[in-house]
Amino acid sequence: MRIGIIDRVIFSVLTSTCVRELQEEHPEWKEKHIRKTANKRFVKMMRDTPDIGSYSQNHLKICLVGGAVWFSIYEAVEELYGKMPTELYGRMCNAAMSMPLMKRKYARTPFFTAKYQDNYIKKAEKSGRIKSEYNWSMVVEKCETPDALKVRFTQCGLCALAKRTGHKDILTAMCLTDYTVADQMGAVLHRDKTLASGDPVCEYLYTRPGSDPEKRWQQEHQDGSFLKK
Repeated sequence: MRIGIIDRVIFSVLTSTCVRELQEEHPEWKEKHIRKTANKRFVKMMRDTPDIGSYSQNHLKICLVGGAVWFSIYEAVEELYGKMPTELYGRMCNAAMSMPLMKRKYARTPFFTAKYQDNYIKKAEKSGRIKSEYNWSMVVEKCETPDALKVRFTQCGLCALAKRTGHKDILTAMCLTDYTVADQMGAVLHRDKTLASGDPVCEYLYTRPGSDPEKRWQQEHQDGSFLKK
């Protein structure tokens, strides 16, 4: 994959936020050293990954590039300071998705509107035309009202990248950031299957807090057996 200006901006912004989070626990870790080492690994990782279209062609490309940044930081820390605990890695990823820039972006997302959901379906169909193991295969299903939306993935580009780079063990920690994003959009995410954890699909159900679909979901899962993945 060719590295462009947007990719480098994503690397720079994410790295700064991620390292600040790591330094909360390890102030002795040097951002300059981590950034330099991670950049080399990021460049190689990107160049070794087949292209999955431009950002305008594929709305999920940012997920693949962001994942490559996170994996690169993880590798850089391991090279410089030793293996990073998965719990700390998860906090790092979540910090990146919680930065003010992301909060503003997702807070403005009109997720529970018919117009937004129709556009989301079109984006999913458009990105799905690009055939690559590093792309996502997804189906978006509208519900009886815009107060809920179902999304199903049968292929995940990050799973392919994690498998190739040997990072399947930390992938599920990254997946948990989806709950942070949902919360920032004003949604409740219900998910008990992920490709990263070995399930055949990732199944998402988003509901609006306090809506009839959310109330029904709560009534149907009172036994507490639903697994949050």
